[in-house]
Amino acid sequence: MNIRMFFLRLLFTLPLWTYSGSAVKWLALYRSKQNPWNQTQNCSKALGLSARQSKFCRENLDLMGTISLASLKSVDTCQQQFLDRRWNCSSIVRVPKLSRDLKRGTREQAFVYAITSASLVHSLARACSIGITTKCSCGALPNEPPAGDYKWGGCGDDVSSGLHFSESFADEFTKKISKKFMMNSHNNKAGRKIVADNLTTACKCHGVSGSCSIKTCWRALPDFESIGSILKNRYALAVEVKRRTRQGQKVYVPINKNRKTINDDELVYYTKSPDYCSPDPKSGSVGTQGRACIPDSPEPRGCNLMCCGRGHISETMEIVERCECKYYWCCYVKCKSCTRTMDVHRCR
Repeated sequence: MNIRMFFLRLLFTLPLWTYSGSAVKWLALYRSKQNPWNQTQNCSKALGLSARQSKFCRENLDLMGTISLASLKSVDTCQQQFLDRRWNCSSIVRVPKLSRDLKRGTREQAFVYAITSASLVHSLARACSIGITTKCSCGALPNEPPAGDYKWGGCGDDVSSGLHFSESFADEFTKKISKKFMMNSHNNKAGRKIVADNLTTACKCHGVSGSCSIKTCWRALPDFESIGSILKNRYALAVEVKRRTRQGQKVYVPINKNRKTINDDELVYYTKSPDYCSPDPKSGSVGTQGRACIPDSPEPRGCNLMCCGRGHISETMEIVERCECKYYWCCYVKCKSCTRTMDVHRCR
């Protein structure tokens, strides 16, 4: 076992009380204009960094551009995944200020912690494999023999290092095992596990005239959009929990007595969410007035659910858009303007 793997395994086997899910205020990095990250003065707490994260920043400036990208990826993916829900991830854009729904143990808080830790692993693992930093490189080739007509090779995403750097940056040390600490820690780990469990096999063909007489494969991460979709499903199925003491230790158990265990890749929460029907900045709600909806649909974007029973307004609009575009050699495209009529439905 090499030295790096030894320390990674040591890190993953530390007891739970050494970790604390730090607040996700570092997501404010998505607004940062610092590029490249080449000065320790950039590691300011004003950007939402905790004292420990500022120290990490000063010691790992070469990783901070990737971490900043991970913050942007987290925000964009969250908003895209919840575009059709009452909670449209509005809370996340207020960082470093946190509204109540990201501090009091809701399933929205669970999702935000999970997606940010997942984004860190995903971004850092990719950064390793493309050579952005000298602290890591290609992922280790699998030990098991190939399952098809190919050989292991190439440069896979270094998920082990991604996990290590993600934990080092996003998690905090604490001696107080609070409910919030336990929840955030679990959801951070769940996000990381979902990324690690979704490695795929990518391949490249070699041979004369693309004959693919030789095929080389490696382990690669999927696009982060697919990770976001998995996490959205986990959000919908999040487990409501309560704290109990067992054998002298605080643990979470499901509220539902028919459930006995909580899986490592499930999200947990302990506080009911706001309904997000009316604007309430303190709760992270922007309300649903004016939001587009679909009449008679039972889905979350249906007018009945989206509009919280207030009804909706329908109107017909004419939209002018480009159409019948043609490419002319050498260098330009010519389009016509077409008018399209569509019905628009918005919440009262």
